[in-house]
Amino acid sequence: MSLISAQEARENAEKFSLSADEMLKQVANSISANSKAGNTEIIVGFLAKVVDQSELNFVEKSLKEKGYTVEILNHGNNIHIKINY
Repeated sequence: MSLISAQEARENAEKFSLSADEMLKQVANSISANSKAGNTEIIVGFLAKVVDQSELNFVEKSLKEKGYTVEILNHGNNIHIKINY
């Protein structure tokens, strides 16, 4: 395996974005693991620059439709989704 250049790494980072499906998959994995450990609340964080607002809205709506209480927290460079169940 060869090491990519710093320029290539920057270009990759600039192009990266998270889809609603990718966010929901991360949330689902966290809910599953944490609920089995006895937790009734999780906070999942994402870099704000890779999250599209319409995708985030879809994630929020999807979770609420499943009965979760959802709060979106915007902390500058980060977006956190607080989920209670």
